[in-house]
Amino acid sequence: MKRKMLKTTLIILIFIMIGCSAVNIFAARYYRMLDHERKIFLGLKGLDSLASDEYLNLPSTSARTKFYNAFWQDKTVESREVFEERIEYAFRAYGKHSPISDSRIQIYVKYGEPSKRDEIWPQKNLAIKTKERVNPAEVWTYRREGLIFDFVRYARAYILIAQSEFGENVKVPHLKEVKQDTFVEIESTSLLDFNVTTGRFRQKKNLTRLEVYITMFINDTTGVSFSRQVKVFNDQDSLVAEKSSILVPADGAQGIFFDEVNFWLDPEEYRLEITINNLKSQTVGKRTIWVNLLDYQDDAKEISDLIPAKLIDNTFSNEKFNKPVGRVISLTDPVLFVHTPFYFYAEVYNLETKNGMHQLKITYEVTDKTKMKRQPVDVMLKDEIEAGNTAYLAAQYHPMDLDPGLYMITLRAVDLLTGKERSAVCDFELKLKE
Repeated sequence: MKRKMLKTTLIILIFIMIGCSAVNIFAARYYRMLDHERKIFLGLKGLDSLASDEYLNLPSTSARTKFYNAFWQDKTVESREVFEERIEYAFRAYGKHSPISDSRIQIYVKYGEPSKRDEIWPQKNLAIKTKERVNPAEVWTYRREGLIFDFVRYARAYILIAQSEFGENVKVPHLKEVKQDTFVEIESTSLLDFNVTTGRFRQKKNLTRLEVYITMFINDTTGVSFSRQVKVFNDQDSLVAEKSSILVPADGAQGIFFDEVNFWLDPEEYRLEITINNLKSQTVGKRTIWVNLLDYQDDAKEISDLIPAKLIDNTFSNEKFNKPVGRVISLTDPVLFVHTPFYFYAEVYNLETKNGMHQLKITYEVTDKTKMKRQPVDVMLKDEIEAGNTAYLAAQYHPMDLDPGLYMITLRAVDLLTGKERSAVCDFELKLKE
């Protein structure tokens, strides 16, 4: 056993030595270049990593000059001028300490000045311990490109750890209704797998809006269609609502597809039976879930469930996902890879208004359930002044370098005109990529 452990340790040390040697060779080649060549190399990394590697390994200044001119030969003069302006600024702004490692240089060279730059620093807010064990970070948003970049500072460099997309370029795979009030029943012993969960929202006239979220993985959408039926039974086992449709996959060839069904129900307890048939493969999936809407009796509950979402933006995918804040693509199983940004949605009701406007102080507190810490490990603060007595809250959350584990997020919404607080909670999990 000792011999085996010694051998394993030796192998690890060899790999570390090889890695350090490679880094040292890379750094030596970088620092042997002239100052303006280093800037060009870092800029090329943002545009074309293969070209930057070739540039770095050239033997002389004259060879690098020739290569650089050839790189721009079939491109416009304006694009070269923009590139050179950007590398000058990026190197000056982000290359002071660790220019080789700082990812912000490459992103700036490629996309230019972000529409919005958020700096996140460990700090104490309202006597709450907030992310003190987490490194400083930056979030860059490019609205026109629909891109968000998350950087975390390690040592003296900001490293890109996550990239997310939003807007018109993001097509969300979903199940599109092609025929309503239709259900094709099939008999099959082959099982169709899907996930389902619900969200509860208040509606006018003492009704509750029950949203049913469904996701399923489809390997190949060619010729695929589904028959979906959702039945709602009350506590006397009487059928009170039913929706049936024929669905086809849209905006995707494979992957996870999203679906949503909404009901407007009296505030009671219900049993839902969801059946989905794959009409091509002749497979059948069935789920039964129970929901309690009694909290919404007589409009008593003044905040909705807090719903985790894959994406919230102002782009249209399908009317079933539309809410006042835009499209909300809800998650049925909020388990995400570490660093992955995601969203939350909630509604707050019966707010006091002044001149037709409500005023809210919104706090999102993230608590580590794995370590059973009572103090939050992260806090997001936001103030809102909007029209009407209902607030529609959408927030993007950046886990940054939070460890893998189970977390709880608590939304606290304080009405600044009355001092009344409403709260909602939701769990999520971060895991390592396999």
